[in-house]
Amino acid sequence: MESALSGFFAGFTDIVEQHVWLLLPAVFVLALAESLLVVGLFIPGVALLVALTILAAEQGLPVAWWWLAGAAGAFCGDGLSFHIGRWYGPRLAHWNIFRRHPDWLPSAEHFFARYGVWSIALGRFIGPLRPLVPAMAGVCGMPVRDFWWVNSWSSAAWAAFYLLPVYWFGQAALTVLQPWQLLLGLGLATLVALLLSRVLRRRKGR
Repeated sequence: MESALSGFFAGFTDIVEQHVWLLLPAVFVLALAESLLVVGLFIPGVALLVALTILAAEQGLPVAWWWLAGAAGAFCGDGLSFHIGRWYGPRLAHWNIFRRHPDWLPSAEHFFARYGVWSIALGRFIGPLRPLVPAMAGVCGMPVRDFWWVNSWSSAAWAAFYLLPVYWFGQAALTVLQPWQLLLGLGLATLVALLLSRVLRRRKGR
């Protein structure tokens, strides 16, 4: 599943590079997928977001639109995960993926028990927990109103933290660096993000 999803999203970015009008829908879909239960565990979301954001800066896409699209995707992804958790409840542990990785849900449950409502905001910034904590909040019966309140402002904060610095770096780099230098830097940043993502997943799988 991991290789299939990674391959799909790699091809996805190739298509976006050829059709730049897809940039806004692409960042929405990617931010949603990275926050979505199970799916977010198997895609190199940070690396792909960096690549798309650099491309958006190169194309001169308005930064406010970019931020809003990313925030909306994260908002919807966490919302879907939360309501999946509410719908399935404890039966979520019977999914095949969680039977193969029996430590995943307990780690999210422990995080939620420790931080409560704030786990929705904090979990966004911890890669292995990002797609799991909202679902576990739903399983544990977190009030819907509390969830959507935290989800609304934390998705905006997440998009600002992850997307805006990269966008502004991309704009600045375009005025200073040669195209090949920018591509080299982007490639190295993507490689580092992929390696970090893989290391975190392996550590979580132990």
